[in-house]
Amino acid sequence: MVHRLLILLALILAAIYSFGQAGPQNPNQPQKPTPEGNCTVSGQVISAADGSPLRSARVGLVQADTHDHPQVYGDTTDNQGRFELKKVLAGRYRFFASHIGYLDQSYQAKSTERGQGAMLSLLSQQEVADVLFRLVRAGVITGKVVDDAGEPMIGVSVTVLRKPSEEELEDARRTEMMSVSVAGTDDRGEYRIFGLRPGEYYVKATETGMARYMSGGQDGGMGQQTMMLQVLGSQFAPMYFPGVLQLDQARPVVLRAGEEVQADFAMRRIKLVEVVGRVMGADGGPEAEAYVHLSAAGVQDWFSGLGTSTDNKGQFSIKGVPPGTYYISTGTYERGKRHTTRKKIEVGESNVDSIVLSLSGGATIHGRVVGGNSRAPAHAEVVLQPTAEEAESEPSYTEVEKDGSFELQGVMDGSYALQVYLQEQGSFVKSAHLGDEDAFQKGVQIEDGAAKGNLEIVVSNEGGQLEGAVTDSEKNQPLVGAQIKLRVDPENEYNRTRSKQVNTDQNGHYLLKDLPPGKYKVTARISSPGEGAPAIKSDPVPVTLAEHEHGTVDIKLTVPKSE
Repeated sequence: MVHRLLILLALILAAIYSFGQAGPQNPNQPQKPTPEGNCTVSGQVISAADGSPLRSARVGLVQADTHDHPQVYGDTTDNQGRFELKKVLAGRYRFFASHIGYLDQSYQAKSTERGQGAMLSLLSQQEVADVLFRLVRAGVITGKVVDDAGEPMIGVSVTVLRKPSEEELEDARRTEMMSVSVAGTDDRGEYRIFGLRPGEYYVKATETGMARYMSGGQDGGMGQQTMMLQVLGSQFAPMYFPGVLQLDQARPVVLRAGEEVQADFAMRRIKLVEVVGRVMGADGGPEAEAYVHLSAAGVQDWFSGLGTSTDNKGQFSIKGVPPGTYYISTGTYERGKRHTTRKKIEVGESNVDSIVLSLSGGATIHGRVVGGNSRAPAHAEVVLQPTAEEAESEPSYTEVEKDGSFELQGVMDGSYALQVYLQEQGSFVKSAHLGDEDAFQKGVQIEDGAAKGNLEIVVSNEGGQLEGAVTDSEKNQPLVGAQIKLRVDPENEYNRTRSKQVNTDQNGHYLLKDLPPGKYKVTARISSPGEGAPAIKSDPVPVTLAEHEHGTVDIKLTVPKSE
């Protein structure tokens, strides 16, 4: 049961990709030796609160603009908080510092907002000195969970959630509440969630048994207490701080830099119901020991959901379910084949029974990935992501074989956006067709358990390049750490995955490589210097790129003067 739970969790986590994020890495690929360069980067890491040097902080350079095993350089600060990175290759790097108890900080970041910071560009034999990282103390949410008699509750999952940011909503990457961190209560009923950025959070407590699995304990993780909870069900409803049952009634916890906020819970017993059903396997028979997960709609939070495993007859029973809207899902992974499915259900004041989750109705999509010279790319992965938030389908993914062939199994009816992750340097997806239809225009449509042909994906290393500078229109000075977004024009729900994002470097310069030929719109964005003010954005600039073309787009932003 534990093995299957881990597999299902891995499938779900592997399918959650962020905008502009690199694809999965192949751990079995041999690591290349780090070549020696002739650049040097040095500086100091201090506390933003009092300026004191931070000893044992970790400083890293990670090579950008590469798909496959980037060069990584690192150092640990001395007693004076100083570091020095030597023999660094010329190139563009993500540059950051970290220390226990503090928020990670990227180079030239002006705030703790996500995505802040600049790239570091190094020319041959360049020395960059006096870099200063001012690390901000991370926030903490802590508290105690007790039952209706005031007794501490052990193994309760406490989850910190946040709303999607304005940028995430704009990019259509996230529309649901997202889990930031999770912890389980100890034998005193206490929990502590650390490493949090300043902001507004919602805190949720759920007796699921998953917390015992995460943190272990005297019952060895998924032991007797957890199994009893699955059999008997919880009598306590999931609760949002400060003690309400519905998310829209919850009060956010406002957290400032370095602050520790207390959020206690007194759990309440309410009438809870049972959700009963069965899982049918890919062979049409009952699927034994399949893990079934029940999660609240509108919240991306695996560990505060409810779950159980099927018996030898494929039957399951999830007890202790409060009223609400849920997604119920399950999945299997056997002999290299993946099958997943989910359904949206409504739970009221009565038990829900006769739910059937079928793993046998999905389509099998055959395909291949080829290069312009008919050579299959090394270490590629193909992902199908459901485009509708209400979809009753799960993401599907598979690795590409050495000959370029692949097979996606158990793909449920629905509409999907295609993502292809390539680890080969300089590669990009030139085109993709499902039968005669362009997958980046029409998507991958599965109807009545079948696809409209094979999925043919062509990759190339003849992409275009776009670069430029972002400057302050008033001062005519470079804007360091501005976010550049390149979107396909026109953009739709199927080609949005081809958009790219990068930050400007210390010279206000940006570079985007390996771009498919076509039309785009490029915009620049920086955070406003005013507290809580909206970001400053440029108007979209149209650009058309041909194969091998190196385009240039310079952007000017009007930055209001900070008071």
